[in-house]
Amino acid sequence: MIQLDSHAFKGFDESLHKLVDLLSNMSKQVESLITLLPAGLEAADSRAHAEAKNIDKLINDAEINTDKAVAEIVGKFNLVGEELRFVLGSVKAAGALERLADRMKNCSKRLAKIPHPMDDEIKHILSKSISSLKAMIPLSLQQLFDYKPEVSKELLNLGAEVQRAYRHTLLRLNALKLTAEDTHHILLVAKNLDQASDMAIEIMKIGHYVNLGTKYEKAS
Repeated sequence: MIQLDSHAFKGFDESLHKLVDLLSNMSKQVESLITLLPAGLEAADSRAHAEAKNIDKLINDAEINTDKAVAEIVGKFNLVGEELRFVLGSVKAAGALERLADRMKNCSKRLAKIPHPMDDEIKHILSKSISSLKAMIPLSLQQLFDYKPEVSKELLNLGAEVQRAYRHTLLRLNALKLTAEDTHHILLVAKNLDQASDMAIEIMKIGHYVNLGTKYEKAS
């Protein structure tokens, strides 16, 4: 578990807390992006995409601020070991959250273009995938602060659910024989959810390295 207090330099503790707050707020903003998606399964609404773009901008700004905070810490303090891994890992985690947010913004855009009502089975598949991804976000970031093997197992199971949902979507679309345009938008929603779950797993792997100092291996 990362120690955020009781360092020799009080300013270092404050800088670490600032970094944690930036990442935590990014994670919450990503969750809010995901929360916009279920309504898009019921009806097309361009306003949701407009809101998603506003949230995505906040996340982009937060990534920039994280980079600045890390540069300030590296420039002021002599970092070693777990503290160095955490500070540098924070940059990678922020980048993964920003890319994840882009995928969610894209999902919102695509859902606004899909004719409704949507096929019930497709809607059910995507709904489960969205729920699984939303559960992954706070768990993945927590692994950066306090790594737990059992949480990684839970994350991998949730990620597998999203991956299966993507394959299930492909099969269902093939059976429905929709127009190319309708298939394209639905497929991209499922694909973006799948890619986003991969990024959540990547944050977990960063947490493994930060806390244990070794590369994550699934067999371990």
